[in-house]
Amino acid sequence: MSPTAQSLLGISEAIEELRKTINLIAPADLSVLIQGETGTGKELVARAIHDSSRRARGPLIDVNCASLPESLAEAELFGHEKGAFTGADRPRKGHFEQAHGGTLFLDEVGELSPQLQPKLLRVLELREVRRIGGAYSVAVDFRLIMATHRNLEDMVRTGKFREDLYHRMNVCSIRTPALRDRTDDILLLAHHFAGQYARETDRAVRCFSADVLNLFLGYPWPGNVRELQNVVRQTVLTSKDIVDVADLPFEFLRKTVAANVKLGVYHHTMKDVSRRLCVYAITAARGSRRQAARLLGIPRSTFHRIAKSAGLEDPPDSRQASFDAY
Repeated sequence: MSPTAQSLLGISEAIEELRKTINLIAPADLSVLIQGETGTGKELVARAIHDSSRRARGPLIDVNCASLPESLAEAELFGHEKGAFTGADRPRKGHFEQAHGGTLFLDEVGELSPQLQPKLLRVLELREVRRIGGAYSVAVDFRLIMATHRNLEDMVRTGKFREDLYHRMNVCSIRTPALRDRTDDILLLAHHFAGQYARETDRAVRCFSADVLNLFLGYPWPGNVRELQNVVRQTVLTSKDIVDVADLPFEFLRKTVAANVKLGVYHHTMKDVSRRLCVYAITAARGSRRQAARLLGIPRSTFHRIAKSAGLEDPPDSRQASFDAY
């Protein structure tokens, strides 16, 4: 197994299968479509494929199609000759030419405009590009890897994505697993990120409390690994020694309560979190439970039920209550 594929952290069956798939696909030099939810590591998979391929010594050109301005997208991809348009004072290679001998990674390819889709198809079929303002085409040799969080089959059915382009690019397909489908990896990843950010910021964080680990395991992580990474980063910056529930970002705690209420999960750790959040929200809302429920993004009836279960029958004194006091 290649070192790059091994760098995809995890011990779950899902991540093991992903590593095996990468090592099968990487040497083939075929186009690859990576599909998966936002935050599941599609860019990392693309790099692993490139680094494990025969093109590893060539360039890896990373292009986010969602961030390409419509007016500049064609020039960015195809390049231009001098004088092709106002401001083109010198010739410039586009991303297709820049990737010659290596790999072109088109992230969020589902955002590619209808005008550019047939032009991409032509490049894939002819393996040549013509710069804007150019009189001739230039041969290009690159491997194309694409990624998207969208369902391209649905986009094809609704006419938002070309069917011929979809079949041309979907030669090899990989799906990155959601974090909720690889729960065995959650604590491993959390400790990895904590150690990384503790070293980078010179913090003395040593470990997570058992309650924090329980929250991590019980949360569905809709933002996947990226969300876990961001939560840990914020926590490390404000914590000392052992990370406890009180050190976790408020927004994460709010979403944790909402997710557990939706799933009907309620244990002693959640009671503690709920109490902290209720006190914080009531204080911020100056004693108004209606407004406190709005702050937490839950119905008023749900707020009352949570507050009662957390032992807050009567509203705490809004002049004295604080998040840290509980």
